[in-house]
Amino acid sequence: EFDEMGAILAKNVILATGGIGGLFKNSTNFPHITGDSFALSLKHNVELQDMNYIQIHPTTLYSKKEGRRFLISESVRGEGAILLNEKGERFTDELQPRDVVTNAIVEEMNKFGTDHVYITLPNMTSEEAKERFPNIFEACMEEGYDITKDMVPVTPAQHYMMGGVKTDLNGLKITIDLKR
Repeated sequence: EFDEMGAILAKNVILATGGIGGLFKNSTNFPHITGDSFALSLKHNVELQDMNYIQIHPTTLYSKKEGRRFLISESVRGEGAILLNEKGERFTDELQPRDVVTNAIVEEMNKFGTDHVYITLPNMTSEEAKERFPNIFEACMEEGYDITKDMVPVTPAQHYMMGGVKTDLNGLKITIDLKR
């Protein structure tokens, strides 16, 4: 912490804005990342761009605990994992694009009044999954799920923020809107 204020002269300034994951109930980002830099930019009339470019990942390990969600990669779906609803029914083609799979998951969650669906990888043994997806296998096991045998709860979560401060093509010139 600083006890006094002063000016620092610099030839160049780098603005690192971070993300917005902490604004979402479910995110793969840290909860303290809350878009403060964007609010500060707006306060000082620095123009933002593409703030609606927010990527939602369809399958993160569901938990009631606070904090980051663990990402269960689409490579698991590519290797044969299937998504199941509350009735244990498959409800979508898991190999569709992320936004399509996310929408299908949200539809099922709304249909059954739940905050998650399930994923399972029935075509692999535990040993194969542990070798092929060691981090995912371990994270599921830490929550008490064997992804090859159990229905593992998953939920969509905010993953990336692609918008930000408007600059030129080289990321050099920040646009300041003095009209606001």
